[in-house]
Amino acid sequence: MHTSGGRVSTVIGGVAYSARGEIKLDPSNMTVAAGVNQDGTVYRTVGPKVRTAEISFDRFVDNNGYPMKWDEFVLRQVNLGFTFIEQDTGVTHLLSGGFFTGSPQENTSTGEISGLGIAAEKYETI
Repeated sequence: MHTSGGRVSTVIGGVAYSARGEIKLDPSNMTVAAGVNQDGTVYRTVGPKVRTAEISFDRFVDNNGYPMKWDEFVLRQVNLGFTFIEQDTGVTHLLSGGFFTGSPQENTSTGEISGLGIAAEKYETI
């Protein structure tokens, strides 16, 4: 039987964060496109791209009750390590040499921080 989904723990730069919703990984560093020549033969082109992830957070870090300041300090950080552990499947995703992208937006009703992405140099799964 194959198991997907479930709980995910998130550690960024050694600090545990509570992710909200889905984490969407785009772990490949290349993109492939198809084309067709005038005689009907098919070709492909390969290009580089950045490894990324889309994620939203709870505004609190850990369960200590202290709110994280989601300001320019977060966006200035570079060379971060991102670890996503699928607790119910045992799969661990590691992104290294990363940084946040986007513009953090805080929903004061739900405490959700959205508008952020992740870009990283390397990806591996264990």
